[in-house]
Amino acid sequence: MLRDFGVEAPEHIVIEAMADAAGAEIVESADRFSATARLVRVNDRAAIRVSASIATEGARRFSIAHELGHLVLGHEESLASLCTLALPGGGADLENEANAFAAELLMPEALVRRRCEVSPVDLEIARGIARDFRVSLLAAARRFVELTSERCALAYARGGAVRWVARSATFAPDIAAGRRLDPDSIAHDVLRGKVDDRPQDVPASSWLDMSDDGGTEIVEHAAPIPEVGAVASLLWIPERRAAALRCFD
Repeated sequence: MLRDFGVEAPEHIVIEAMADAAGAEIVESADRFSATARLVRVNDRAAIRVSASIATEGARRFSIAHELGHLVLGHEESLASLCTLALPGGGADLENEANAFAAELLMPEALVRRRCEVSPVDLEIARGIARDFRVSLLAAARRFVELTSERCALAYARGGAVRWVARSATFAPDIAAGRRLDPDSIAHDVLRGKVDDRPQDVPASSWLDMSDDGGTEIVEHAAPIPEVGAVASLLWIPERRAAALRCFD
C-alpha cells in the first residue's frame, strides 16, 4: 500500500484514501462503543465504524489503520466482533498483527528508522514522530522502541500496575505485565499527579528484578496518558551502565 500510494513523506499517508482503495468506507459513529473502531463486512462491502469515544486525531488514525489491517490481512474470523483495541500494545495474535500493520502504515520504517538512531534517549524523539506522522505519543514511542538499537523499553501502566511492555532488540531484562509500580519509579509519581517532564535517573531495581543492582541507575522519562488515566515510561540503559547489570553479563 505504501508503494501504491508513493509514500515518501509523512504527508503522503492519507489513511482515508488508503481505506477507500482497499474497499472500506469510513463511517463516523455517534455511538460510544467499547472499541475505538470496528470493521463490518456485508457481502463484498466493508465499513470501518469509528467511535465518538476517540479523543485524539492520533488515536483515530491508528484505529482506522488497525481495522484496515484486519481487512487487508484477511482476518475474516475477527470481522463479526468488536476489536478490543484501545491503545497499541498487547492482545491476541490477530490484534498484534493488525497493530503491526497500522504501525508500519502510519510510521513506515523507511521514514522513521533514521530518527531512532539517537543518543541520549528520551520522549522528545517520540514526540517529534507523533507530531510529524499524526499519531499518538504512545504509538510513536512504541515504534521508536521497535526500531532503535539503543537499550530501551516502553512500559505502559494503569491502575498502579504495568499492563504491557515493548522492548528493543538489545534490551535484555524482562518486565512482567502485572508488576506493581515501584515507589521509586517516575511512573508511580505521575499516576499520583506529580508530573516532572524530563528524563531522570532511577534505581535499576525500581523496574528490573534483581537482588543486587550494585546501585546502578537507569533513565526513565514518563508522561501521562490522561484520556485513559495511564502513564507511559520510556526506560533507557546507557551503554556505560549496562555492564554493571547482571542481565547484560
